[in-house]
Amino acid sequence: MALNKQISPVIRISQGERDASARATHLEAASEKYSETTIERKQMSITTNFKRIALVAVASLGLGVLSSVPAQATINADTVTLSSATAAQTTSETYTASSAVATVSFFGAIQDSMSITAELISTTATGNTSLPALRLIETSSAVIDSIVDAAITTPGGRSAGYGVAANTAVSVTAASSSVTTTAKFAVYLAGTAAEPTAGTSTAPAQTGTYVVRIKPLAIGKTVLVGSTSQTLTITVTAAPTQSTTLSATNTKIWMQSGDTDAKLAAQDSTIVGLSTANGLAAGNVANIWINARNASNVAFAKLESVTATIAGAGTLGANPTVGSAIAAGRSLIINPLTDYIAVFPDGNSGVGTITFTGSTSGVALGTKTVTFSGVTLKKFAAPTIAATDSTVINATGANTTTVSVLAQDDAGNLVSGLAPGTASTSDFFAFSSDTTVATVAYSTYSATTGYAFTVTGVAVGTATITFGNASTLAASTIKSTASAAIRVGSGTPSDVKVTLDKATYAPGEKMTLTVAILDSTAKNVTGNVSYANIFTSAGITANMTLASGTLPITSPIADYSNTTNTKTYTLYAPVTGGTLTFSYTGGTALATANQVARTVSATIADSGAANAAAIASLQTAVASLRTLLVTLTNLVLKIQKKVKA
Repeated sequence: MALNKQISPVIRISQGERDASARATHLEAASEKYSETTIERKQMSITTNFKRIALVAVASLGLGVLSSVPAQATINADTVTLSSATAAQTTSETYTASSAVATVSFFGAIQDSMSITAELISTTATGNTSLPALRLIETSSAVIDSIVDAAITTPGGRSAGYGVAANTAVSVTAASSSVTTTAKFAVYLAGTAAEPTAGTSTAPAQTGTYVVRIKPLAIGKTVLVGSTSQTLTITVTAAPTQSTTLSATNTKIWMQSGDTDAKLAAQDSTIVGLSTANGLAAGNVANIWINARNASNVAFAKLESVTATIAGAGTLGANPTVGSAIAAGRSLIINPLTDYIAVFPDGNSGVGTITFTGSTSGVALGTKTVTFSGVTLKKFAAPTIAATDSTVINATGANTTTVSVLAQDDAGNLVSGLAPGTASTSDFFAFSSDTTVATVAYSTYSATTGYAFTVTGVAVGTATITFGNASTLAASTIKSTASAAIRVGSGTPSDVKVTLDKATYAPGEKMTLTVAILDSTAKNVTGNVSYANIFTSAGITANMTLASGTLPITSPIADYSNTTNTKTYTLYAPVTGGTLTFSYTGGTALATANQVARTVSATIADSGAANAAAIASLQTAVASLRTLLVTLTNLVLKIQKKVKA
């Protein structure tokens, strides 16, 4: 059932009156306050407008600031890498081709930048003064500069070779927005903290392990997204040229007796000195200089010291100035680059052996020996004649030779400083068994052969040379146990003898023909001279053609040996078999009776006959073998028959 919605007239009238009354009241109030409301509304409009204008201005400024920020506040794909986590360096190296390389790479807009810094984290080196450095070796689309430097205005910034010291950031700035920016830096240790510009840095002085950090940083408002610090371990070892270890191969040791500067006499002397004790300066018997070198043959300033030790007789001293050392002991440690070693007697006779070793390495550098002689003569060694002298001398002209003798103490050591001769004050004497044949007199002293005496020929004959400690051999209580036999001969030819070294030669074999010129006593003439007219002008000839050698052999015969008293010639036998005969006739230099024709022969084996004999021998052997084979065959047949039966 529908509700009745009609409103009574009373209510409508009443409602209408209230609405009218309200409107009237409102209109009245509005009329009374019109002017005041209008003013307030005008004031509010002005304030609002100023606020709106300020807001627009702030917004505009904000947009302006935003428009000034680089296109990329964060660079992309930024990396810092090392070519290796380890590197090696020596104390003579700075940057080398094998140095580790730090590579900086990123993609960014022009003027976007980042930096890297080399820092030393730790080291095992003692007293270290070395720090890591960077050297630009390659750049691509980048401007390189040290942050602490003035701005770089040239295109590309720093060039390859530019160096940056430790703890100094080097900037890498993009030069293009369309390519990846890349720069490579070698990382190495420098011996100074100064900026190591190309060619000015020094090598690290201390060996050890150095841990280096390559630290990347952003520059300005740039933000790094991928780069992290990298760690490099650099091991520094001693450079071969700076090795402090002495080399036994390269180090040379020289010993001298009288030189004021042994460095000027790079050779050894054989040292024999008196054993009389003398510890004063310049009382030494030898100076020793060490030419010290390492394995690189370099006299490095910090080479290890040398320990010198003497065993046996003697004592040592050392000083940088020759002649200023004093006896200090039997073992010394010296600076091999500056010090000389002096060897002194200590009162004992015998051999002193000095051994040299590296004080730190123990490397054996070598030895030297010094003989300290006794002061009292006790015996003589057997006299000797040098190879350059001869036991045969002339009676006139070149008629001397030298006989030497070692005067010894009880231990057999050479006794130096004696006074040999003929005076009553002499310490010992030399005697000739026949002074009508040869005389003898003291001449010189040698540290190796002893006391030398000159023997002079007087007349043809023989004599022996001996030694004793008194003016006569009979009165001597110390005598030489042996003597030197001397023959005094004649240099006047009387006869000649030609000989061959063999009686039979193979074809072409070497032959030695010897010519001996004889004096009137049938002994070889003496003297080292040329002898003329020993043969006639025809000389020595042969009946066969020699394979090699010069014939005829004619006078004069030059360089006749005073040692062998002969002259030899080298020839080569003929290549064909037969009897080879050398013929010669004595010349006018010989006695008349010996100016006669003579021959000397040898057999040259016939190669054809020898071959025939060999063939015949082979044939005989074959026939014998055939007979043996027949016999063996018959034996085998007999055995087979018995087996079948």
